[in-house]
Amino acid sequence: MILAIDVGNTNIVMALMNEGNLFNTYRYSTDKEEGYEYHKNNLSAFIGEWCIDGIIISSVVPEVNAYLKDICFCLTGVMPLFVSSDMNTGLDIKYDNPHKLGADLIGVSVGAVKKYGAPAIIIDIGTATTFSIINQRCEYLGGMIAPGPCTSIKSLFDKASQLPEIGFELTDKVIGTNTVDCIKIGTITAHAAMLDGMIDKVKAKLGISDMRIIATGGLAKDIISLCNHKIIYDNNLIFSGLYELYVRNSTSNTVNLI
Repeated sequence: MILAIDVGNTNIVMALMNEGNLFNTYRYSTDKEEGYEYHKNNLSAFIGEWCIDGIIISSVVPEVNAYLKDICFCLTGVMPLFVSSDMNTGLDIKYDNPHKLGADLIGVSVGAVKKYGAPAIIIDIGTATTFSIINQRCEYLGGMIAPGPCTSIKSLFDKASQLPEIGFELTDKVIGTNTVDCIKIGTITAHAAMLDGMIDKVKAKLGISDMRIIATGGLAKDIISLCNHKIIYDNNLIFSGLYELYVRNSTSNTVNLI
C-alpha cells in the first residue's frame, strides 16, 4: 500500500493507493501553528494498522515537512519521498528555475499527462488558481497563478468594509441587481470567464486548437460548470500524479528526501 500526501496551504489530504487505485482518503486542516502531535494524531488515525510500503509527499508548506518526514518514518518505518523537479517526472520542465516550480504543479501535471496525454492545460482551483501548460512534446512550458475564488472573496471582505460577507454560491446571472449577486458574479462567474479567456489565449499563443483541459481542486467542479470550454473534472488528479512519481522514483538516487 502506498501513502500519498498532498500538503496544501489550506488542507492536507492523504490517500492510500494500491496498484494505482485510490483506496481511501483523509483530509485535515494544514494549520501551520500546530505542532508535531497534531500531525501525528491525524496520520496515525488514517494509517491505522495498514502496512505501508512507500510514501510520497507533495508539499507547498515547508514549515510542516520536517514533522511529516519524522512522523511517517516513526509510524511506518518508511522514509517518504518529497516531490521536486529533481525527480524523474517524465516532463521536460522549461521553468526559468525548475526548483521554484511547486510540487503540487508537478504532481497534477504528471497525473494529467499519464491519464489524458498531451498537449494539456491543467487548472488547479484552490487557495490559488493555477494553470500548467504542457505541449505535445511533454515539455512543461510554464503557467499562471491567480487568487482562487474564495481567496478573492475573503480579500474583498477584508478590504471593503461596507460589503456583506457571503459564502461560495453559484449564480446564473451575469448582471447583478443587488450587492450579494454582484459579489457572486464578480468573484465566481468572473473566475469562470477568466478560465475561458486564459484557455483561449494559451491555445492562440501555442497555435494548438486541440488540447486536453483538465481541472482539479475543491472548487473546480462548480467553477467549470460555468465555463464555455469542455473541461474534464478530476478531483483526484494529484494522487494519480503522486503514484506515477512514486513508481518512477522509488529506487532513484536523485530523490529529494529533505
